[in-house]
Amino acid sequence: MNSKTKHRSRGKRMFILLGGLLLAVAVAAGIVYGPGVYGLLRVSSEIDQISNDNARVNGPWPRASDACIYCHGFEGNARNQAYPRLAGLKQAYLRKQLKAFASGERSDPTMTPFALSLSEREFESLVTHFSQMTPSPNTTFHADAARVARGEALAKAKNCAACHGQQLEGRDAYPRLAGQGYDYLVEQLTDFKNGKRREATGAMAAMAGPLSQQDIEDLAQFIASR
Repeated sequence: MNSKTKHRSRGKRMFILLGGLLLAVAVAAGIVYGPGVYGLLRVSSEIDQISNDNARVNGPWPRASDACIYCHGFEGNARNQAYPRLAGLKQAYLRKQLKAFASGERSDPTMTPFALSLSEREFESLVTHFSQMTPSPNTTFHADAARVARGEALAKAKNCAACHGQQLEGRDAYPRLAGQGYDYLVEQLTDFKNGKRREATGAMAAMAGPLSQQDIEDLAQFIASR
């Protein structure tokens, strides 16, 4: 056997030994870390599935709902008392109000152009998105106990629960009132009183019409604190 043949034979043996060593290391690593790696792969797969399901329901990123965070808060739970809290509102109500802004039935310098800009898919995506969010307590509002008590008596006298639910949680095309922003409630009740805002049944105008300014503020105190 010449020197070249000896070198080739020695090289082949080294290659086989190195390959065997690497295989042993891989097997040992698989035994030690395999469950963890498998777990990470499963988590990654589940995250992908959640992301796909979320995109299927709410639409692909970027979403129209992203533009709502500044006023209406993360997941529709506004912290500013001047803006409505959209989380958990019924689809029928959300759909009706967006259409009202788009048609000019309701007018707002921000909401009107926004509603007009939505594609049909974006429109329905917003309705679905906010209806699925969980409303959180209105913790940024600090109520006055005496005014809350007067407001509660007014809510019972006006039978607000007949349309808005026993806990003012909303149902069908009637909005959830509980926990809405105080300033927003005062503004909307005032607009119903003076005719700036209307709704088809006329029930809100009839309810708000006789209210004094103190009545409106007391009622808003009670509702915002729910």
